[in-house]
Amino acid sequence: MQTLTLRCTLKPAPEQAAALEATVRLFAEGCNHALRVAREKGEFRRFSLHRLVYNDLRSMGLSANLAIQAIARVGRKKGSRARFYQPTSAAFDVRTLSLRGESVSLTTTAGRLIVPMKLGNYQRGMLARAKSVQGGVLTKGPKGKWYINLILRLEVPTPPTGGGKVVGLDMGQRYMATLSSGIQVSGGGVKSRRIHLRNKRAEVRSKLDTGRTKGLSALWERLSGKERRFVDHTLHTLAKRIVDSLEPGDTLAIEDLTGLRSRTVKRGKEARHLHNLWPYARFRSLLGYKAALKGVRVVAVDPRDTSKTCSRCGHCDGANRKSQALFRCQRCGYQQNADLNASANIAQRAGSTGAGRRNTAPILGISTLHRPFPKAHAL
Repeated sequence: MQTLTLRCTLKPAPEQAAALEATVRLFAEGCNHALRVAREKGEFRRFSLHRLVYNDLRSMGLSANLAIQAIARVGRKKGSRARFYQPTSAAFDVRTLSLRGESVSLTTTAGRLIVPMKLGNYQRGMLARAKSVQGGVLTKGPKGKWYINLILRLEVPTPPTGGGKVVGLDMGQRYMATLSSGIQVSGGGVKSRRIHLRNKRAEVRSKLDTGRTKGLSALWERLSGKERRFVDHTLHTLAKRIVDSLEPGDTLAIEDLTGLRSRTVKRGKEARHLHNLWPYARFRSLLGYKAALKGVRVVAVDPRDTSKTCSRCGHCDGANRKSQALFRCQRCGYQQNADLNASANIAQRAGSTGAGRRNTAPILGISTLHRPFPKAHAL
C-alpha cells in the first residue's frame, strides 16, 4: 500500500465558506495556545502535551478530534522556529472527514457540512483507485479559494518479473534528466525562471525595507512561494512523462545523490543558490511513487565515476570528459554526449548489459513537456 495526497478544489456555498473560515481560525487559535504552553513547559511530546492543553482546546470550542489534530501539529514542530500559526488550514482525520460521492463531509464549528468538490478526470481516477481515505487538510488559498488535500491509501501493483528493460537516468542542472533510452530534457527554462524570481524577490525586499505600501505588500505575497510552486509543477510534469515512457516490469535506475550538497562546492552566489535549491530528493520522491503506481521498479546506484567511465569498454579516465557536453574515450575512441554516456553507465550498474552506439538524443524544453515523448531507442 502507498499513501499520497490528492488536492481537490472545494465549491462551498457562502454560509459553508463562513463556517470553514471560522473552523480554520479556531483551529489556528488552538494550535497557537498549544504552542505557547509547549514552550512554557518545554514539553513537545504529543501525549504529554495532550494532558496539558486538551481540556483548554475543548473549552475553546474545538471538537475532540480537531483538538487532537491541533496537538499533533504542534507536537511535530518539536520546538522549531515556528512563531505562530496562520488561520489558513485545519487537519482532519477519518472521524472528522469522509467522502460523499463527489462531496466531502467535514466537522466544522457549524456542525457537519457536506461541501461539493470540483473534480477533474485525474482526481476521479485516483479516488476510484483509492482503497481508503485517511483524512485530509483543509486549506484556504491566497485568493480566498478553498481546497481539501485528501490523504489516500492506494494499492501498489507488483511489478512483473522478467522481460523488462533497464533505463538509466542522469540528473543535472543543464539537463534536468537524461535517459539511457535516448531522451534529454533541458533544464534551461527552469534555471532562467528561478534566477528571475530570485532577483525579483530581492528587488521587492529592498523596497519593503525602505517603505511598505499596499501594492508592494501585495506583490510580495504573490511572489512568496511562486518559485517553489513552479519547480514543483515542473518536477511533477517531468516525472510523469518519464514514467509514462516506461512499461510495467521495467526498471528505472537513478543516481544515489545522498549527501550531494555536502560533497560538492559551487562558486558564486548565483551558482550556490541554484545548487542548494535544486530539489534532487523531491524529484526522486516523485519518480518513486509515480513509478510504483505503474509497476516500475526504481533502484539507486552509486554515481561515482559515471561521467568519466566509458559505457562501451569500461575505461575510466578524467580525460575522457572532453567538455561539459562531450565524452570521448581515450582507449576505444567511443564518442557520445556526456550525459547520455553517464546514463548508460547508470543503467549498466543496475543490471543492464546494453551497450553500443546510440542515436543523438532529442532535447525537449520544459515548455514542450506536455507533448508525448518520442519513441525510445532500445538499449
